[in-house]
Amino acid sequence: MTQSLRANIAAGNRVTGTWVSIPDIAVVEILAQAGFDYLLIDGEHAPIPPAALPPLALAAERRGCPIVYRVQANRSDLIKAALDVGVDGLMVPLVETPAEAAAIVEAAKYPPAGRRGFGPWRASNYFLDLPAYQGTADEHVAIIPQIESTKAVENAAAIAAVPGIDALFIGPADLCGSLGLPVGAIEPKLIAALEKVVAAGKKTGRAVGIDAVSEEKFTLFAKMGFTLFTYGSDLGYLADGAKTAAEMARQA
Repeated sequence: MTQSLRANIAAGNRVTGTWVSIPDIAVVEILAQAGFDYLLIDGEHAPIPPAALPPLALAAERRGCPIVYRVQANRSDLIKAALDVGVDGLMVPLVETPAEAAAIVEAAKYPPAGRRGFGPWRASNYFLDLPAYQGTADEHVAIIPQIESTKAVENAAAIAAVPGIDALFIGPADLCGSLGLPVGAIEPKLIAALEKVVAAGKKTGRAVGIDAVSEEKFTLFAKMGFTLFTYGSDLGYLADGAKTAAEMARQA
């Protein structure tokens, strides 16, 4: 049996996904065959609310690729809606305190571990596989809060220690802003913050992830102890591919 995405993350295996911002089944199905460990479908900065997830989830599942969904905000209604579709992981932005992390777990887990409302319409195969789903739902989905501010860095160990949290994921652009650094900077102040979050992950036995954005940064972050990554995006592949093709056409 293939190990689940959550199990791979928990085991500390290197797990790499790519961003999806275009809500189109062809985009998802193509990227699902590219060889990534998962697709990260962005509901925070892209026009992909939970209601748009079902066809995208179906496209990824058809090609055997797990999906993680980033909700727009730490809200129980958004979390519940995404889980009822049947995602493999849930990412939540701008988490700064253990209480906020606990609220994610509460919204994502069924009683007694949480307070998730019951109605997993698609996640349970339209209730046809309900007994099997009920027995595994809380163990299947990876719960991943994002660390994106100096306050979150200070609280990283306490956030990671919340029962039900599976990994921490750093948003480097927002963290740079919180540190007073330009987006994309690799400066001692940022490195110190990253090291603190990695140490928090090691202390609590949680994986720590980050958006790598370049091969150089991917290598740097892997050496620092990060094991969960995102790298590249559908928008970037489209833009880069189109520019390369146009340049070739001009020079041919």
